[in-house]
Parts: sequence; C-alpha cells; structure tokens
Amino acid sequence: MTIEIKNKPIELELCYGMREGEVIHISEVKSGILQNCLCPKCGTLLIAKKGDIRKHHFAHYNYENCQGAQETALHLLAKDILYQEKCVCLPHLPGTPATNIKSFDQVSLEVRELGLVFDALGYADNEKLAIEIKVTHEIDERKRQIVINHGIQMIEIDLSDYLSSEKNRPEIVEAVINSAPRYWINPLPAIEQKIESIDMINKATIAGFKLASGYSRKNSCNFESNKIFVLQPVENKSSANYQVSACGGYELLQLDMVDQPKLIEKLSTFTFPVEATLTVETAFQRNKCLPVVTDVNLI
Repeated sequence: MTIEIKNKPIELELCYGMREGEVIHISEVKSGILQNCLCPKCGTLLIAKKGDIRKHHFAHYNYENCQGAQETALHLLAKDILYQEKCVCLPHLPGTPATNIKSFDQVSLEVRELGLVFDALGYADNEKLAIEIKVTHEIDERKRQIVINHGIQMIEIDLSDYLSSEKNRPEIVEAVINSAPRYWINPLPAIEQKIESIDMINKATIAGFKLASGYSRKNSCNFESNKIFVLQPVENKSSANYQVSACGGYELLQLDMVDQPKLIEKLSTFTFPVEATLTVETAFQRNKCLPVVTDVNLI
C-alpha cells in the first residue's frame, strides 16, 4: 500500500509587520519581541528574527495557523503608498507618452461603489481613477464588466513579482508608482477618441494659423497659444437624442501646433486656404490626450 502525503503549502517568510497602524519593514526594527509589531493578517503578536543564517523576517510569536500574511502586508503597503504619494504612472497606450505621471488632489482607500470595493480612488480635475492592486489575484470578470459598463477609468498594478522579495518601503514605493507592470482595465475615453480621430486629420484644408502668448492671472504664469486652423466637413452624426435633418459645408477646427522656426517659416510662405498633409502627434495636457501638429507639407 502506497501512502501519498501531500505537501503543505510553503508559507512565505514575512518581511512586513504592523505597528501603530502602519506597515513597517523588518529592516526598521530591532531583533526580538519588544517591538510591538502585529501580523497584518491575523493581528497577533510578531517577533523579529534577525540572525546571521536565515534572511531577516517576522514570525508569529504564539500562533501557527496564519496563512497569507505576506500577501496582505504587501497589499496594505501598496494602498498606503498611493494614499501618501497621491500619484501614479499610467499604463502606456499607443500615441501617448511612455511615462505619464498622474497626480491626485485626493486618494481614498477601500471605496464602496456599485456593489464593488475599489482598492483606491484618485481624484483630480473633476475626474477619478480607480486603482486595483494585484498580488496573487487579478480582478474578476464581474468587476471588470461593471467597471466597463459604467465607464469607470481603472488601472491594475501587478505586484506579484514582489511577493517573495525582500524589498523595503522605498523600493516598493518605486514599484507601485512607476516600475511594476500595470494595465488599463478601462482606459480614458478621451485617449481612445483622440487617437482614433488623429488619422482623420492627416489630410486637410488649412485655413490659416496664429501664434499668440500672454499672461494668465488665474494660473499666475505665462502661456502660449499656437494654433493652426483646418476646415473640416460639417459632421453628420445623429444619436438617440440628437437628429441631424440636413447639413453641408465646413466647420473650423483649431489644432495646437509646435512653435518651431522651420514650421513657422513654412506656413508663412503658404497662400491660404491650401491643401496639405499634417504630421500629427499626441501630447498630454491636464490628463487629456490632444493632437499637436508638428509638420505640414503641401499636397
């Protein structure tokens, strides 16, 4: 008779504990039990083990049945980092900057909306961004569909590679804010719409251009307003609440353009209106993805 003994799951050594409501790393305490550190999962007392043989870690002082403490600690630490730092690097989308840091006026944790619990919600410029932290489990399909159906902007930050690491808080801060993999669950509608519209602008009738600058009392700073004016056919799109019965002609579209001497010199030689091809790139301004003209060539 063969007796099969199933292996007990290996529990990761715990390198984080809780003290006075804050997540702390093993490097921040001295060895021993007199550190007043509690387990982030079960809340029982921890002992700091910092010997010369095994890597430094926390262990339960008088409890052995706690599973998943390291996962819970990393999840709590990531949320606390978002709350304290109030910023996050957004996932990259085609046509957008490779690095785009989004800053928030406020970050709320464990927010309940639509029957869901969001790890964090960041608020800025009358918009909000939901942020989920993945340690071992990604968001389920039900949550994904509710987020998409309600048009909630959401990203997921993947910290699964950091679960068994010995990273201290500054290193986890860097991972959460910048370097850990991250994905759009539901991207910014403005980004998708602007990227789709850029291809429609490439060939156009240019009606003129204008360079202007001034001083904004509201923002207490100088500003520039460099525009190129393009004729676009009047849009004939109806919706459930808006019906177009007839239309024709052109409407004036204003596009931002770069202030480069070669481009300005080229535009100054044109007799408007003129048919041309535009080189259009994208730039973020206050978390909005906008087309910017970088070059113009006659057809």
